[in-house]
Amino acid sequence: MGFKVLDRYVYREMLPIFLLAVGVFTFLHVMDRIQDFSNMAVNGAPLHLVFRLWGLVLLSFLSHTLPMGLLLAVVMAAGRLASDLEVVAFGASGVSPLRLFRPFLVAALVVALMIATLTLVVSPWGSAAFFQCLRELRLHAAVPLIHERTFTRVGKLVVYADQIDLSTSELRGLLIDDEGDPETFGIITAPRGRLIDDAAERRTILRLTDGAVHESRPGSPDWYRVTKFNVYETPLDMAAQIAEVEKDAGPQKKLTTWDLVQNTRALDFSRRAEKAEMFVVEFHRRLALPLAPIVFAMVAFPLGIRLHRGGRAVAAVGGIIVYLLHHVAQEGLGRVAALGWWGGDRWVPIMLFALLGGVLLYFTVTPAPRAWRRGAARVAELLPAGLSPLRRLPLGARRRETRRRHHMSSLVDRYLARQFVVYFVYGLAVATAIFIVVDLVETLSRYEPPLHAILQHFAYRLPAALHQALPIVVLVATIFLFMELGRHHELTALKAAGLSVHRVSVPVLFLAGAVSVGAFVFQETAAPLLNARGDEVDRVEIRKTSAPGSRPQLHWYRRSDSEFVRVDRLDRALRQVSGVTLVQIDANFRLVKRVDAAQAIWAPGGLEFKPSVLREFGTDDTLRTERQSGRPVLLADSLEALGTMPAPSAMTFMELRTYVRHLRERGQAVGIQVLYLHSKLSFPLMSLVLALLAVSCATRWPRGGRLVGGTIAVVISIAYWVVNSGALSLGRVDLLPPIVAAWAANIVFGGIGVSLFVRTPT
Repeated sequence: MGFKVLDRYVYREMLPIFLLAVGVFTFLHVMDRIQDFSNMAVNGAPLHLVFRLWGLVLLSFLSHTLPMGLLLAVVMAAGRLASDLEVVAFGASGVSPLRLFRPFLVAALVVALMIATLTLVVSPWGSAAFFQCLRELRLHAAVPLIHERTFTRVGKLVVYADQIDLSTSELRGLLIDDEGDPETFGIITAPRGRLIDDAAERRTILRLTDGAVHESRPGSPDWYRVTKFNVYETPLDMAAQIAEVEKDAGPQKKLTTWDLVQNTRALDFSRRAEKAEMFVVEFHRRLALPLAPIVFAMVAFPLGIRLHRGGRAVAAVGGIIVYLLHHVAQEGLGRVAALGWWGGDRWVPIMLFALLGGVLLYFTVTPAPRAWRRGAARVAELLPAGLSPLRRLPLGARRRETRRRHHMSSLVDRYLARQFVVYFVYGLAVATAIFIVVDLVETLSRYEPPLHAILQHFAYRLPAALHQALPIVVLVATIFLFMELGRHHELTALKAAGLSVHRVSVPVLFLAGAVSVGAFVFQETAAPLLNARGDEVDRVEIRKTSAPGSRPQLHWYRRSDSEFVRVDRLDRALRQVSGVTLVQIDANFRLVKRVDAAQAIWAPGGLEFKPSVLREFGTDDTLRTERQSGRPVLLADSLEALGTMPAPSAMTFMELRTYVRHLRERGQAVGIQVLYLHSKLSFPLMSLVLALLAVSCATRWPRGGRLVGGTIAVVISIAYWVVNSGALSLGRVDLLPPIVAAWAANIVFGGIGVSLFVRTPT
């Protein structure tokens, strides 16, 4: 075999794995954002802007997914060559492992060149283009989606409309909370209003007629002002969050590499140390990141040769663990102040892994000393025998006897169930490693929490994440199982023994159904508590946005057709409310009574305002103010009534159904809540639906191997996620009934799966 032929052979082995791994990791990074892009398109955003933003988001993740893809491609390709004894054959032909490493190194250099182009040239342009595209998208999609009898936040306004005429964009019965002035609490009421598209200024204006503005100051209870108007216009600012997102990302992301160097030199390190360090870290990050593929190849090649007996799943997990260790080393060293000024947190892990890769390559080329090998053999003797890989049963060699068919079916069922469980466990292990890597890269690296917060985060979030990944794990396990049965001709032997494909798939579908039942049980028992605790840890320990048990943002809710309540802060632990206001209006949405209290507590009969200020407004524009310190105002409302809707993931099916009934009794819109309610039933069934579809697809390409199986799994997963996200987006804006939106993906893919399953050749 010539050298060029050998190189091409290695490249053909690596390329499909590399492309598949990059596609999978990129999809996992953007999976949570598919719903956001679907919502943008459904809400009227121009499709060309949505696709442009989608492309820029994908571009921003390539600098992270390309090294991960190369790492998996090297470790799995090297493992495959070693498992088929091709490395031994190459050595017998005079091709050393170091020579075999050359095509892997060349591939790493090509990927390093691609990453250097991305980090040094493309990414700064892409970051600036991303925020520009986001700004244009917000301006084009500025018309807010205001639902009838629902409080909608638009910038610094909270808008409530009693009736909406979609044909004329006219709103009737308006109550608006204006938070523009932090010193003043303003309530605007009007019987009519209209949304006007200002094309010249590229914005949307809310025009109110024949209303009034009521202003008060929480620090001055005696100060109150009422301003009547015939016409009142206020712009709806939908781009306020862009500045916050841009600020969080940092100005250094948008600078070209040359501008970054110039800004770093111009800064005074003694006066602006924090900003100077930010630019220095970004500069060294761009220089060090292209070296990661080379270092990964040096570590992955000898690692793959040594992990070949565990199969590709073990090699994949090993590669992910290597990437995880590299990332953890970067984050840990990033907190050492002495390393920040010269980018040591980026260079030290590169040097350490380069040293490790050099040592592993040396021992791959040169046999280890005899004493080391004896020690390794003694350690291996201490391992339990149960760690040896499972052996395949020679199903194809079994005799077909009618009197033993039932016994054979039982053996086949146990064998298929055992192999399915093996692939299922492998899938859970890979999903666990991927979740940890992605979460560390995206979330934890941004906030830099302490170690105990990271451990708590994974303790609460990992089970919930695996619960969400169960359908994909079942899909991959089913496809790989039937691909292996076809590759080893075991499926043909089973057919010759009188067992059809439908009969063979029974234990797999039974286990998939058991996974669906288990997912529903977990969703109704442990998941709500884990999600609630995880939200609290993320909010308090990681993002540090608020104290536990309190709500810093305000909340409005409607008690009846004429009464509304506003709450500034709700503390469930102390069972008290800070900054509560009761508003009563007439049929023309004119304010007739208002009660303000700095604090309220729960008495035996309900919520007690003490002390409070009562204001009554007469039809002749008179205002009567009364302080009620001795006689408290009592509202017979529950604690749950004043709280905003809890996260659906932190509620069971019965709790969410009770909450929906409670909202309906209060006359509030429940479309989104009903959508979440039906999703709690449709999601667990997803595992069975995808398993049925996987059996039908895998039996049509029985000799494709695991690579083809992985490709099929990725395509089905992406298609299912896109259809499900699109249906949920349509359901959120009432373009689809909630029950149809929640079950649409299962109906579509379940119908396809049943149709293919019935037509599968047996």
